[in-house]
Amino acid sequence: MLYIVLPAYNEAAALPALLADIEQNCAPIPHQIVVINDGSTDSTLEVVQNYAQTHNNVHRVNHDQNQGLGAALNSGFQYVMSFNEGQGNGPDNYRSQNQEVPDMVITMDADNTQPADRIPVLYEKICSGSDLVIASRYALGGEQHGLSLGRRGLSWGAGKFMNYFAPIPGVRDYSCGFRAYRLSLLAESARRYGPNIIKSRNFSGMVELLLKVAPFAKLVTEIPLALHYERKKGVSKMRIRATIWGYVLLIYQIKRKRWKTVKWAEE
Repeated sequence: MLYIVLPAYNEAAALPALLADIEQNCAPIPHQIVVINDGSTDSTLEVVQNYAQTHNNVHRVNHDQNQGLGAALNSGFQYVMSFNEGQGNGPDNYRSQNQEVPDMVITMDADNTQPADRIPVLYEKICSGSDLVIASRYALGGEQHGLSLGRRGLSWGAGKFMNYFAPIPGVRDYSCGFRAYRLSLLAESARRYGPNIIKSRNFSGMVELLLKVAPFAKLVTEIPLALHYERKKGVSKMRIRATIWGYVLLIYQIKRKRWKTVKWAEE
């Protein structure tokens, strides 16, 4: 089963077009859509509820107050895992290597800037053996439109920093949240880190998630993404200073962990 997880904060204007686009592109693929309303103050909740009335594969998870991207994704992952268990696919089956089509989770932004036509490509990559697939602006054929120089520099710089301090073979785009994960990968990460895999409240949580799940993946790949930020309706939720500070903390934690490992080995 394919599960599409959409964290949404004040995305009432973008969700109808995105949900329709997902349904059109994923029509041949059995899928469930989980929208996490993260304390929106607009009509996001009503949009999801109305859509769910005519589409029984659309599910709503609600946060009464805004908790941030990381918490929204954590709630989405927990919902998917409990839903999967309810369908008779318990935790023991997460490790199954005999499933012709593995259970998987795709995360993407709810602002309709990431084209849903990439979903079938991500799906096929997981079916072909990848454990984690990133829709990458920096893969051959990738593009990005409508981003300010500051946002471009932040994403590029995050990738360079993380590639230096915590390189992951096959990864160039560390911060893009448009990804596909085998459900077994997320289940293993939840067993290792607890149900709230992501601790960061800001957008650095996407990098944190990648660094935590990648060690459990045998194969990580990228596909090209054409990001269209000019389609975004409303203001950006990213706080650049907080995100940069989040990256700094991640780097500090990585170096601290490595220092402890070296010190323990020497003793």
